[in-house]
Amino acid sequence: MLGGAGSGTVARMKANAIFALALALACGHPATPSADQTPAEPSVVVTNEMGSPHIGDAAPDFDLVDQTGAHVKLADMRGSVVVLAFVTSYCPFSKAAQPSLAELAKAYAARGVKVVAVNVKEADAEYREYVSRMPQAFPVLRDPNGEVSTSFTPSKAQPGVVDRTQVVVTSNLVIDKKGKIRFFTLLDTQHFDAKLVHLKRSLDRVIEEG
Repeated sequence: MLGGAGSGTVARMKANAIFALALALACGHPATPSADQTPAEPSVVVTNEMGSPHIGDAAPDFDLVDQTGAHVKLADMRGSVVVLAFVTSYCPFSKAAQPSLAELAKAYAARGVKVVAVNVKEADAEYREYVSRMPQAFPVLRDPNGEVSTSFTPSKAQPGVVDRTQVVVTSNLVIDKKGKIRFFTLLDTQHFDAKLVHLKRSLDRVIEEG
């Protein structure tokens, strides 16, 4: 019979296997998710129980290159409200939300909101596939080794997942003018918010606060 340490190892292995299966079914499935699954409230909100970074924390800084070859630093956006989305070419949920993200960027540009997408740990061909799907009037940044994506992964969220970058695939954040995280949700495959309804509600509140 396994002791406490062995039981903990088995539990972590099971959790990792379950999450890997869920991710494979969700982000490996060719069908496009339905856009009518949005719940009344966001269901996978990152709180302090999940570890840092969480809502209320300062957002980790980064310096990555966008589709034009320009460097983009989060610190340089201080003083603006920022929407940060973690995306991939292979996940159908990222694909389903991509038009809404592009529309949001256009709709909120006049209100001073900056939208930035981070492509999570993909090779150049896959990164270019995401970028080329549709016109996007915002930076799509390459995070080829996943370092930035990992820095935004809550330390206790899905602890059995070895590749920590997978935890933040298709997650969204709102960062206020002082660099603090005000909204942070992870992907909910059962109640997917393709229209970014909850993100926009939070964004409106943060903008109104000034």
